[in-house]
Amino acid sequence: MVRPPYHLHAVRLSADEFVAVNFRLWRTQPATRRLYWLLGAALLLLTGSVGLDFWQHGRLSSPFTLVFLGVGVAYGVLRLALVRWQLRRGYARQTVLQQPLDFTLTTTEIIGRGAMGQFPGQWGLIRRAMWVGPDWLLLYPTEAACYYLDLRRLQAPATRADVAQLLAQHQIRQQQV
Repeated sequence: MVRPPYHLHAVRLSADEFVAVNFRLWRTQPATRRLYWLLGAALLLLTGSVGLDFWQHGRLSSPFTLVFLGVGVAYGVLRLALVRWQLRRGYARQTVLQQPLDFTLTTTEIIGRGAMGQFPGQWGLIRRAMWVGPDWLLLYPTEAACYYLDLRRLQAPATRADVAQLLAQHQIRQQQV
């Protein structure tokens, strides 16, 4: 294990990465998963109803079933597009995310430095950590805000495992998404 401090130089979150990371988080939310499971079940039942209607009558006796099926599919697709659009719009409003930041992870705190200044934060203030894919670590001091750490910018010889161990030492709840 490499001992802290760990440095991440010029971390910058592009609009595409912001959308990808946050869309992945959105998809894993229980409410989102439940909604799409219910939508999938409803579409499967409607598809079965259309198939059964064709099988029994040789034609579609009730066009409303097909309309409902189309509306359900359109809703599912448009909802995905709407979420991506909202994430892009949110990124455009957060100019601080668009600026490169340097992060230093010490044994006692996380320090961010950028064009707008320096902002230290004690590890005790970090509520949870989300590992998003192989490249991103999100550290949440509050439920509504987080530090985006691009692990591709972690300077050697430090590794992802070293950072995970540092978080574990501070008893920060970690989750892989």
